[in-house]
Amino acid sequence: MVSIQDIEYIYKIFRRAQSNFSGRGFRIPKDFEKHFNEKFKEPNKKALIKITGWFLTKWQNIDPYTYFKCGFELYNKNFTYTKFFNDKILLLYITRDKNNKREVEITKKGLVDSAIFVKKWMQENKLNLNEYMHVRNGGMLLAVEHYLNNNIDASFFVFLIRKGMILTDDDRSVIPYVYTNYRKITFGLNDISDFIRKLEEKLI
Repeated sequence: MVSIQDIEYIYKIFRRAQSNFSGRGFRIPKDFEKHFNEKFKEPNKKALIKITGWFLTKWQNIDPYTYFKCGFELYNKNFTYTKFFNDKILLLYITRDKNNKREVEITKKGLVDSAIFVKKWMQENKLNLNEYMHVRNGGMLLAVEHYLNNNIDASFFVFLIRKGMILTDDDRSVIPYVYTNYRKITFGLNDISDFIRKLEEKLI
């Protein structure tokens, strides 16, 4: 059973993909639950509930935003709730996802270069990796500053987040690329888990 919060989350992602496709802004109802129960047509309601459940279970490795973008690419403005489950969308998503993962895999050199930079910084400042992930400079995480200065790349930054680095809203606001591509980068890192494990050993 999916919660109304889960449904609202997927709804917002769908509307964002729709907005980016059309080039127009969108508003989220102040009381989504009331809007959903009173304004949604029954077929649309069932479709949104169903796809929310799928994204939480058997489609948990599928990025909803990218999936919806594929839907709009195929159906243009006619992409609606009742077309959510067309096989053509999933096939296009799988093709795009494979290509994106190949792009992420190419960042192995970026990961190594980032690790070398961080290892040197830690040695110079006599800190370990966990301590590095918590250092702040003027309120901003040092890792964010290093990322913005191209000292570490996006894949390494996501690696740090997965290791437990905690970001504030201010930190997130200056790294839109990482925020938008987090799931894609995560999937790419999962594909090279053995490489990541060896990389981590070098940092300890």
